Amino acid sequence: LWHRFSSEKDRYLHLLKLVSYGFARKGGCVILGRGGQMLFADVPGVVKVRVTAPREDRVERVRDESGGDERRARQAVQQSDNERAAFHRYLFHARWDSADLYDLVINTHGISPKTAAALVVKASTGKEIAGKRREAARRLENLYLARKAIVAVLFEQKLPIRCLDIECDDGAITLRGTARDRPSIERCEETAVKVCRAKRVTNEICFDPRYVELLGGIQSSTAERMTG
Repeated sequence: LWHRFSSEKDRYLHLLKLVSYGFARKGGCVILGRGGQMLFADVPGVVKVRVTAPREDRVERVRDESGGDERRARQAVQQSDNERAAFHRYLFHARWDSADLYDLVINTHGISPKTAAALVVKASTGKEIAGKRREAARRLENLYLARKAIVAVLFEQKLPIRCLDIECDDGAITLRGTARDRPSIERCEETAVKVCRAKRVTNEICFDPRYVELLGGIQSSTAERMTG
């Protein structure tokens, strides 16, 4: 059960990164939620913003916007907080409300939406950000290609590479992980080279016989439970 649970988590996170990086590489975009402050933590030229307010302010706004009663509004706010906290804890092992994850935190208790928007625009068009756009574009392209290669290897070709990691750096790629057979290592490299259009490859994927035994043990145990 935990093996399947962990596999689905990895699959979702890989696809989330692929879509997010693919969208961001086009430039001039806004990504709302989905752990963006974590996904783009090391990308220059990105402003990570959190907009917050006291709980009572949020309850009042939800109540006014939905036309519902205060009890339902309070439940909606609490559910939203719980889901955001669980999402970030599950995928990134982080607290979503930690100020350290953001460049700008805006409390809208005494600030209008118009003023808050102006602050975000000013931060995103400042010299600190504008001067990093070229490097940001390069970094995002590398992240996108690396994630595209990982998705192709693990979920399109379904090669048995455990803990696969691919780094792409302007035509140079590095592969890491553990494989159950040597042909899978070769196919993984061929796929990554094609997707990333790589000219230089450092393949650090290792063959580990213990991986074969472990995988076999999991499959046998599963079969026994299904037939028992």
